[in-house]
Amino acid sequence: MPSSRLFSALLGAATLILGAPLSAQGPGGILPTPQDTPNRQGTRGANFLHIGIGARGGAMAGSVGATVSGPTSWYWNPAGAATSEGFEVVAGRQNLYGDLGLGQTYSAVSIPLIGGVVGVSLNTLSSGDMLRTTEANPFGERLGGTQFQWTSTALAAGYAKRLTDRLSVGGQAKYINEGITDVSTSWVAFDVGTQFNTGLYGLVLGGAIQNVGGQSSANGALITRFISTADGSQLRENRRVQFFTRETEIPVAFRLSIGSDLLGTSNSLFGGAGGNHLLNAELSVADATDFATQYGVGAEYAFKNTVFVRGGKRFYNDDRWIGASATTYGLAGGFGLRVPLKGRSIKFDYSFQNAGALQNIQIFSFEVRR
Repeated sequence: MPSSRLFSALLGAATLILGAPLSAQGPGGILPTPQDTPNRQGTRGANFLHIGIGARGGAMAGSVGATVSGPTSWYWNPAGAATSEGFEVVAGRQNLYGDLGLGQTYSAVSIPLIGGVVGVSLNTLSSGDMLRTTEANPFGERLGGTQFQWTSTALAAGYAKRLTDRLSVGGQAKYINEGITDVSTSWVAFDVGTQFNTGLYGLVLGGAIQNVGGQSSANGALITRFISTADGSQLRENRRVQFFTRETEIPVAFRLSIGSDLLGTSNSLFGGAGGNHLLNAELSVADATDFATQYGVGAEYAFKNTVFVRGGKRFYNDDRWIGASATTYGLAGGFGLRVPLKGRSIKFDYSFQNAGALQNIQIFSFEVRR
C-alpha cells in the first residue's frame, strides 16, 4: 500500500507539472496575460483588403482619406472620386514583402455619369507559386500538378457625387472572392464615404466605412466527396456530401482623416496662393474588426504640380513591429512625376514602405487624369 500511495503522489505531481502550460490554454489557444494582450488579428477572411493601394497612398502611410481624388478613391474613400471631371484611369503594381513572391495589382476607372461619377475597380492579390503537398507527400506531390496559387480578388462598382461645393459623398458594392482553384470563399460587401471641405485653413475631413457585409463559408471540389451507401438488399446509392466549413466574416473597417493644405492655395494655413510650391499634410485613424486602432501621418510636397515628394509613418497599436526597429517600422516614402499631354496629365508614382521582418512593400502606379 505505501508503494501505491507513492505512485499516486508521483502521478499527481507529473499531471500538475505537465498540465501547467495547458492550463493557460483555451479552445482558441493560449489565454491573454499582461505580457500577451488579446488582439483580433487573424479572425476575419479577405485580409488583403487591408493592404493599401496606389503609390501616393503607400508613400503617405495610408493617410490620404481626406485628400484622395480620382480613381484610387474607390479604395480609400469613395467620396474622393466625385472630383473626376472626365474619363480617368489608374493602374498599379505592388511587390509585397521583399522577395516572398507576393504581388498585388489594382486598376480603376472613373467616368462622369448620371449627375455624378461612376467607377469600376479591380483589386487582386496572388501568392505566387507554392508547392502542393498532401498528408502522404508533405514535401510535395510527385505526380500531377506540383504547384498552386492562392488568389484574392475584389471587384467593385461605385457612384460618387458632389452635393455642394464642399461636401462629397460616395459608395460602392463589392464582390470579394479568395481561395485556390478548387475551393474558395465569396462575399458581397459595401463601402460608403464622405469628404467635407471646411473652408478654414484648407482643412478637409474624410471618413469611410468599408467592407460592410455578411458571413460566408468555403465551397468547391476539394471539400466535396461522393460516397456510396448500401443496405441489406445490396442496393447502392451514390451521394454527394460536402465537408463542414465554418462561416467567416470579412473585416469591417473605419477610416477617419483630417487633411490640410499648408501651403500653395488661397485657403492654405500659410498662404502662398498661385505659387510654385504646394504642401499638404494629413492625419488618419483606422480601426477594424480584426486589428487594433492604427494612426498615421503623411505629407506631400509638389513643385509646380509636376514633381512630387511624399513621406509618412504608420503607428501600429500591436506587436507586429517586434523583431524590427519601432522607429522605422511603418515608415514610408516616395515620389511622383506629372506630365501634361493633350489636355490630360499622365502621372508616374513610386513608393517604398518598411515592413520590418517582412522586408518591404514597393508600389508602382500609372495614372491618366484631366
